Amino acid sequence: MAKANDLSVSDICALIDAKGELALRVVPGAKVERAAIENGALKLWTRTAPEDGKATKAVLAQLAGLLGIAARDIELVSGATSREKRVRIRQA
Repeated sequence: MAKANDLSVSDICALIDAKGELALRVVPGAKVERAAIENGALKLWTRTAPEDGKATKAVLAQLAGLLGIAARDIELVSGATSREKRVRIRQA
């Protein structure tokens, strides 16, 4: 498992499949926001509570920050109400 400080853009990009999709595991309501790679997926902890899609929006913004791209370049493919999500990166 890579720690948040050890993650690089290339570490995250290595997880993106041929369709440009990335598997995410989300932990909402965390005490500290962080990111790690676990079991071949990017795991993101967010402080935002899982209500009305707020945690999903926060995670997409967090991922955009990690990749250094705009949040509009990340599209939620599946998992809107699940902790297991798939996103498509339009530009990485």
